[in-house]
Amino acid sequence: MSNKIKREKEPYSNAGVEIIGQIMEYMLAMIVMAVCIAVPLYARDGYHQIGEAKFTAYKSVLMIGFVMLFVMTVVYLIFWLKDKKEWNVSVTDMMVVGYLILSGISIVSGGFYEDALWGCSGWNMGFLSQLSFVLLYLFLSRFGRYYRLIIAVLCSVAAVVFLIGVLHRMLIDPIGFYDGLADYQKAQFLSTLGQATWYGSFLVVVLPLGIAVFLYTENRMWRVISGMYVFLGFCTLVTQNSDSAYFALAGFMLVFFGVSVEKRDSLYRFVLICTLFLAAGKLMYFLLQINPNPALEYDVITRWILCSAATWVLLVLCLFGCVILFVRKKLFQGNQNTYPVEKMFRTRKGIFLAVGGLLAGVILMIVLQAKNLLPEALAERLQTISYFTWNDSWGNGRGRIWSFSVRMYGEESLLHKLFGVGPDCFNSYVTAYYSEEAQLLWGEKLLTNAHNEWLNMLINAGLLGAVAYIGIFVTAIFRFLKKRPGNLLVTGVAACAVSYMAYNFFCYQQVLCTPFIFILLGIGEYILRKEEGYCRDGKSNGMLFLRNRSFK
Repeated sequence: MSNKIKREKEPYSNAGVEIIGQIMEYMLAMIVMAVCIAVPLYARDGYHQIGEAKFTAYKSVLMIGFVMLFVMTVVYLIFWLKDKKEWNVSVTDMMVVGYLILSGISIVSGGFYEDALWGCSGWNMGFLSQLSFVLLYLFLSRFGRYYRLIIAVLCSVAAVVFLIGVLHRMLIDPIGFYDGLADYQKAQFLSTLGQATWYGSFLVVVLPLGIAVFLYTENRMWRVISGMYVFLGFCTLVTQNSDSAYFALAGFMLVFFGVSVEKRDSLYRFVLICTLFLAAGKLMYFLLQINPNPALEYDVITRWILCSAATWVLLVLCLFGCVILFVRKKLFQGNQNTYPVEKMFRTRKGIFLAVGGLLAGVILMIVLQAKNLLPEALAERLQTISYFTWNDSWGNGRGRIWSFSVRMYGEESLLHKLFGVGPDCFNSYVTAYYSEEAQLLWGEKLLTNAHNEWLNMLINAGLLGAVAYIGIFVTAIFRFLKKRPGNLLVTGVAACAVSYMAYNFFCYQQVLCTPFIFILLGIGEYILRKEEGYCRDGKSNGMLFLRNRSFK
């Protein structure tokens, strides 16, 4: 999966390369940790213009940090070119660079030069933001030596954000952000991140990291800490009230199941994770009764998790499964790979086929319901479930937005179809060519994106740019899962990428999620390069308690 022009496993001999490389590793770690702290926690005036405030924090940190880093990069390359003539590029690297080039071409294709620079106000996902994502990936994939510290900082900040989110759902406000807000406003905003959808986007990107540690570490202290982190994350996930988060949950849990089924110990811990999720729902149900928000109306899935008797049954079954697997683990201690390969593949394949069949069945039911092809009795019953009723209001208005976006793309010129209208220029294009129709459909509200990152990318970057962008995630996920025996942390990064893709099927790029997924993809790439001997010192600097030898 990589282009290897020349491979040298010996350490770099040039002292200049070594010294400059070490400085760049320290600088990069500080810059990325500053992003991980500033973006989730910073706000200027509570929830007022909080999205702009967070992007300002992100932009400020990177503009200051990257200026110094670029100077060091030029010096490093001068020494490096004198010392070595080698290059190693993975297929994911090529997708990343290709996407950046095609994003630049989309600016010319669209012609919205000023709008494309920083993007639509409030979102700010223009070309410079896309450039920053690419640079975060490229720098971390080459100089991410201190990724363990970066992940520790990110997860520590996330734990604080999650805790405040849980307290906010109980109308306990330790940070004063709820001062002066009505109950209906408190129902819409959470923690230090603001709108619940944006909060959910950060949650689903960083939560799988804790699950990965819990599943694969043999260190008891890290297992306890990660278990607390995961439980806290589940407590806020089941109360943040975004349907998209459950789609992401299904995605990353499938990844972990696919890997965990290979060993008794990891399968036992996976069932423990399922138990923690169900237990979090029941705990939050009781806590929310203490001081409920009368203006908060939970979606169908959240109400089912919190209130349904079926989830009590599932919780009991998971507890029973934990006991069975624990006993079997003790009986087969020292021989945790006793699952026959055929049985393991059969179980994994069966689960994946069942999930795929369920998803296909739901889509088919939605289509048949929309075309009035279902029996009357079944159709009437499905009408009571909003998910199965496709119309303009489906998915909080996404039905109308998606239909409009697909039709708009179909009417574009061949140039725009291939190369797009420019980064974050969806609104600029709509205003220029569909202003009257958009006003009839949405009034004075601005339609800033397609509320589906992949459809949005098709319009903004064109078919070629969308293929390259999606290729970044797809190639990274497959490569990380294929190479996971070298360092099991990449399983967690792959799960984060799947979670991001699933969540943003209903959402969009923004500063609380996209920079962090590119940071994690860069870390995953760095781990693979370490394992293959393509980093400066050729030594493995992985998270030792997550490596394969942790299974004893």
